[in-house]
Amino acid sequence: MKNYASICYHRILPDISHDFGTVEAYQYQRSILHSLEDFRKQLDLLQEKCTIVDAETFLECRKGKKMSKPAVLLSFDDGYEDFSTIVVPELNLRQLPCVLFPTKAPVVSGFIPPADQVYAILAADYRGQRHLTDVERKSWVEGEAKKKMLSSSPDEQIKLIKGLSNVAGISQPSEAPRHMNEEQIKQLPETVYLGAHGLYHHEFGSLTTLALNNELHEIIEWVEILRPHQRNGVWLAYPNGKADRDGKPNEVTNAVRLAGVDFAFTASFELLNTVSSNLAIPRIFSKNGVDWLNCIWQ
Repeated sequence: MKNYASICYHRILPDISHDFGTVEAYQYQRSILHSLEDFRKQLDLLQEKCTIVDAETFLECRKGKKMSKPAVLLSFDDGYEDFSTIVVPELNLRQLPCVLFPTKAPVVSGFIPPADQVYAILAADYRGQRHLTDVERKSWVEGEAKKKMLSSSPDEQIKLIKGLSNVAGISQPSEAPRHMNEEQIKQLPETVYLGAHGLYHHEFGSLTTLALNNELHEIIEWVEILRPHQRNGVWLAYPNGKADRDGKPNEVTNAVRLAGVDFAFTASFELLNTVSSNLAIPRIFSKNGVDWLNCIWQ
């Protein structure tokens, strides 16, 4: 086992609704939303068994630095507002660092990421006429419909979401989680290292070469404007945790390299014990409960 690992979180809330008439219920089902109580339990266990490190120390561990306990880097994707209101205060109390990978369009313009659009439609349908069956609903959250969404191009995703809206009889989702704004990100403490995470949260492999190159340059420049004095390189987390696609080896990672990214993170758990490149650093995808954390110190 390596002596270091990175963990990927998304949202933390004090109380979670399990009512499928809310977006929260679907995010919880996908394990991208945790209760504050559960998050605190995970942090307690991590602080007991591991050393939670900052960006610089994590890179030193990748170069061979030995720690008395396994080193763990905490990372948070997307930039939901509860990161600033819930996560940062909790980490500050414990004097813990982390990395944030915000998605630009939701922060700048209030754009609703595709997955949240789907969850908002599912929630509205459940509260209303329930045109969708439980099987169809599950498919959009963790089944074939979800897989198709993740692998589709931006234009294809628009058509898929429109088709779901038509079936549910809903023209406009009325509910979506809030993201931070730029000012909130600028005010984050220096213990939060800032990385990029896409423009609209489209999987990079679904974009044309031109669109990918333009997006990479835009989000990297955006992060540099928000945090101009960071000293540990340009960091990026691949949307949906995936870099290159089958049949297109190195297409995305080559574009990421040419754009000037120094370190890029996947969500490929199977790579955890392998020697990974700087542009395919694996992260453990967080789950509810703490049993999965055993993989860090076994």
